[in-house]
Amino acid sequence: MMPQPTPNTMVAMQDALVPKLAQTRSNWFVYVAFLFPALAGFLFGYDIGGASGAVASLDALSNSTTGAPLDTLLTSVFTSASLMGATAGSVIVFFIGQPLGRRRELLGGSLLYMAGALLSALGGGKVATVIAGRVVYGLGIAMSMHAAPVYIAEMAPADKRGLLVSLKEGFIVLGILAGFAVSAVGSTLVPEDAVFRIVWLPAAFVAAVIFVGMLQMPPSPRWVLSRAAELAAADDTKAQQTALAALRRFRRGATEEEVLAELNEIEDALRQDAGVATSGWSEVLRARKALVAGLGLIIFQQLTGQPSVLYYQTAIFRDAGFGSFASSASVIIGAAKLLATLCTVATVDKFGRRPLLFVGITMMLAALCLLGTAFALGHPSPTDATQLTLPDGWPPIVVAALILYVCGYQVGFGPIAWLIISEVFPLRSRTKALSLAVIANFACNLAMTFALEPLQAAFNNMLPGHGQAVLFFLYAVLCVASLGFVYSCVPETRGKTLEQIEAMFTR
Repeated sequence: MMPQPTPNTMVAMQDALVPKLAQTRSNWFVYVAFLFPALAGFLFGYDIGGASGAVASLDALSNSTTGAPLDTLLTSVFTSASLMGATAGSVIVFFIGQPLGRRRELLGGSLLYMAGALLSALGGGKVATVIAGRVVYGLGIAMSMHAAPVYIAEMAPADKRGLLVSLKEGFIVLGILAGFAVSAVGSTLVPEDAVFRIVWLPAAFVAAVIFVGMLQMPPSPRWVLSRAAELAAADDTKAQQTALAALRRFRRGATEEEVLAELNEIEDALRQDAGVATSGWSEVLRARKALVAGLGLIIFQQLTGQPSVLYYQTAIFRDAGFGSFASSASVIIGAAKLLATLCTVATVDKFGRRPLLFVGITMMLAALCLLGTAFALGHPSPTDATQLTLPDGWPPIVVAALILYVCGYQVGFGPIAWLIISEVFPLRSRTKALSLAVIANFACNLAMTFALEPLQAAFNNMLPGHGQAVLFFLYAVLCVASLGFVYSCVPETRGKTLEQIEAMFTR
């Protein structure tokens, strides 16, 4: 009798399949399929980059029509409405994501992007219309940011998965830069009170490209098979044929045996989960190790101060002597973010996820210590008590520290956290678990943004004039905690198929 292969032997056989498959297949269709979910990420970044210019334009419109600029509350609502929509949409996606599937989520997200952009741009600047448009756009962000990383991860081969999921983060940064650029160029083409139309209309065009492109793409083969298993179809032949057809398109050039081997690996992983609850919280909580790793990374990504540090970037450049150019120096930060992201994209499949997380978080830690020290040594300006005067020699160090922080975030947390959460969750619970991660991301971002001013005020009451310094040192402590978390809870996933990663987390 032939001996039965052990689990370790099976893993070794699967590991051997990856380089063999890489030698025979053509990846061009994978890159084409990647482009459309990546553009969905681009529109997320575009909203971040273009929001300030669009809101300034609405402020000018209000001033010209009513004689008064927008009040602080309305400005905050305009700015954060898309984030509120994204947070609410992430909760909705928890319930509808699995029935819709990755491809239809991206199609729905592109339609919401388009509707939100057109409503905001063509609504005449009316308060209710713009807010409604921004919330609808935020719903598009929720669906797209939920579906994009997992669609890319599930259709990409193991040796290209890190590259492509990380590159999606590069598209987000590119979108931020594009938002800045369109806002700046728009202000030279039309009156300031019409710039908001110039900012939001291009987003509708890109959304249309995503919609048309995704109509031509196949569904995720892993979703097709998991959905069939979830519905317990008596005849799953149709699902197998659909999944096999999708895999053939994604693995062009590979032999039929290699494609069937990958299909069998997916089906084997689903059979091992047979009989497990496939809905509600039980399926999500069953994958505790994966849930801790994924949610922990997303939460630490926000708690280590990324929204708050960027909030200070204009003040830091101003204090460093950039004067009126300080408000435009965000382009420097955006360029640094993009360069660092591209470095990560080029190395993530070579060096792995954990090393880049350690390097990136350590860079953030060093930068926060420098920023905290500079703000602790500074003193209020004699001409404006709300501004900080840095000690001689510190301004260029502080600017370098800010750039170091941004680059560290883009080397580690920025792309790697999204890559990890697209990999670690089991197939049956991937949709709901990823929904929780997206909810955690937007909720923590919103909480950190709204808590910034109260925290700074509280620290200023304790140590007058040094609230920012305490805040930066607090973020540094959280960076140390996140290093410990990565060491203890986040394993290396480089070069493994999604099914191998699932087996690793369930041992």
